[in-house]
Amino acid sequence: MKGIRKTRPPKPRYNQTWDPSVVLHYLEKLEPLDGLTLEQLTYKTIGLISLVTAHPVQSFSKIMLDDLQLNAEGIEIRISAAIKTSKPNSPQPLLYLPFFRDHPHICAARTISAYVSRTSSFRDASKNQLFLGLPSPHVPVTSQTNSRWIKAVLKSSGIDTNIFCAHSVRHAATSAASRGGLSLDLIRQRAGWSATSSVFARFYNRPIQASEDSFARTVFQL
Repeated sequence: MKGIRKTRPPKPRYNQTWDPSVVLHYLEKLEPLDGLTLEQLTYKTIGLISLVTAHPVQSFSKIMLDDLQLNAEGIEIRISAAIKTSKPNSPQPLLYLPFFRDHPHICAARTISAYVSRTSSFRDASKNQLFLGLPSPHVPVTSQTNSRWIKAVLKSSGIDTNIFCAHSVRHAATSAASRGGLSLDLIRQRAGWSATSSVFARFYNRPIQASEDSFARTVFQL
């Protein structure tokens, strides 16, 4: 096995990534929130939270309503359940969603608040998980369902889902943050990597996939 690792070192899944503004332009059109179907509101919520946090898809299926803390500046999500990257004596993930008051149509905190309000009518003690299924009885969903939803958002945005899967959001968001000048330490912290991790530099920091009639646009402020 050691010989195999030396001859076949791990490689990045993607050589390029997509421009987050493409997805944001699609999501901002899903308005007004109170006029959306449950499916549209769900897709907008999972799409924005995945972009603004750059956390693994698995994290989103672990978010409970009790993990959400609303304040004047935004929403803090302190995930209490164990996730794949949880380690003994290490802090649990903290996701922070600031209010984008100047750009409310791409504000993840505003959209999550609307989603929680919309789903409150069919919640009970057994449905404390943030994301619930679309058909009745709206049971809590798995990370596989979240992945399907994110992939649907990408496809509707015009991203080639034959190439890019739901996990590519993590690549796109962290690469955009790096291009925007955010420090490596802050990117690691926000995306849930350790302070010494080299994962971002080795596997995630990718240039935008080029197209003939456009050039890279700046990702919305993270």
